[in-house]
Amino acid sequence: GIFASLLAPFGGFFASAIKRAYKIKDFDSLFPGHGGVMDRLDCILFMTGFTAVYYYTIIASAIPSIDKMVYLFSVMDKNEQHKLLTELIKSIDFKV
Repeated sequence: GIFASLLAPFGGFFASAIKRAYKIKDFDSLFPGHGGVMDRLDCILFMTGFTAVYYYTIIASAIPSIDKMVYLFSVMDKNEQHKLLTELIKSIDFKV
């Protein structure tokens, strides 16, 4: 929420900068007189890009691989390993 509130306005600033650079009033090719699609969606398009970058660099990279989990398991002491295995067995309802 806070992330979007702080960054979304920059989509509008970015669209305004493009319009100033190309000396055009608005992006009205689809909605004449209403500013066009880009003017209506500039904040959404900007946030979509930042959300994708955030997801793939922060969230998706935080999901450990199997190799990483095996390594972490190997550095645990025996009591921690036993507790982890016990909890895993409970969580998958494994019948021995």
